[in-house]
Order: sequence, then C-alpha cells, then structure tokens
Amino acid sequence: MSDPAGDAYTAVIFTAQRIQNERSATDGYDEMAAQMDELVMRQPGHRGVDSVRNESGLGITVSYWDNEAAAQAWKEVVEHKEAQRLGRDRWYSWYEVRVASVTRQYSFHRPLTIFHLAMPADWAAGEAAGEYTMSTRGVTLEQEGFIHCSYAHQLEATANRFYADVEELAILSVDTPQLDAEVIVEPPAPGAPEAFPHVYGPIPVDCVSEVRVWKRAANAVWAAPPPETAE
Repeated sequence: MSDPAGDAYTAVIFTAQRIQNERSATDGYDEMAAQMDELVMRQPGHRGVDSVRNESGLGITVSYWDNEAAAQAWKEVVEHKEAQRLGRDRWYSWYEVRVASVTRQYSFHRPLTIFHLAMPADWAAGEAAGEYTMSTRGVTLEQEGFIHCSYAHQLEATANRFYADVEELAILSVDTPQLDAEVIVEPPAPGAPEAFPHVYGPIPVDCVSEVRVWKRAANAVWAAPPPETAE
C-alpha cells in the first residue's frame, strides 16, 4: 500500500473463505480477481490495497479509501457487483466485510541492502561518472535493461558462475531505499529456479554505502566474501 496522507481515511476489510473443490483452479476466480485489481486502481478516492490468503483458502483483503463515500461508490460499480454475486454463488462459503475509519498510522521499514559484483575498472568508471551503469560483466544497463544484483547468500554462486576466471571483484552494497530506479525481484531468465533483485536504472554512487574488495586465490573457487563493515 502506498503511504496515505496524514488525514483520517477509510479501510474496508474483506475476510472470506474460498470453497475448496476440484473446480477451484478453473472457475474463473483468478481472472475476475485480476479484473477487479485493475478496475479498483482507477476508482476515485482509492488509496491502495493489501491482500493475503493461506493454503486453506482463508483470505483477508483491506482496501483503503479517502472516505466512506468513495468506498461505497466502489461497492456499487457494475463489474464489482457482478464479482460480489459470483462470490456468493460460486467462490465463497462465507465472507464478512468491516468498514473502519483509520485515524492514525505508523510503520517501520528495515533498510534493504542488495549487492552487485563489479569488475574493479567498471566501478572506478562509474564512481568517476557519478553513477554505475554496468548490468553485468561486459554488458551495460542500456543493453540489458536492468542491473543484475544479488542477496548476500547468492554472492558466492554468482561469482563462481560468471567470474570464475577473475581474481578480484568489487562488492557494491546498494541501499535500495535511496534508489530512484525500481527494484524487481525476478528470475534472471525464464524458467530459472531462483529469483534475484534487478535494478531498472542506474545506481548513483551515493546509493553505494560500501565497496568491498574480494580476491580469489589462484586455482581456487570464490568463497567467503569479506564481511561488511559493522555500523
């Protein structure tokens, strides 16, 4: 959910139990849910939505609105009324709706750091230019469309996969809250079993909180990246 303004706003809490049977995968629920997600984003007064569902089919969706009138107007949208009808007739064993007024909110977000393995010369060039624009070894951001990054536990495998013949790398610690570019966690290629963070834009040098030199011994694999500096 995007951060609402500081004034009071309305939350509509929809709790429902999906009917679990052999028709569940082909009964049109997913298609209708996608249609509603797209439609609600265009509704006047809509601020955002959070949704979760467990394996037993119990789900909670909370939508946020400027006021109760905006929430009520969404309830009366023709396509939404049809979704409500199908929910009662086909998809839910029960549901419950609560409408609440939110008068105060606060939040906590742990800063997320991701990492990029750079050739030292590429990092030096980026540092001089004020922003880093290499996607991966020998490939630019312009060519690839994003910059390949890793989580900490992925660094060794990435280094051994793509830099097995290199003796020195720079590990860039990238502070994602400072980035203007979007960060998307996705497989590096269709069908890949593991997802990685990709930065869809240049990385300003101000967003790199630390650069660690990582050296590989001759005839050895990449192992045990140097530890991050303690804050």
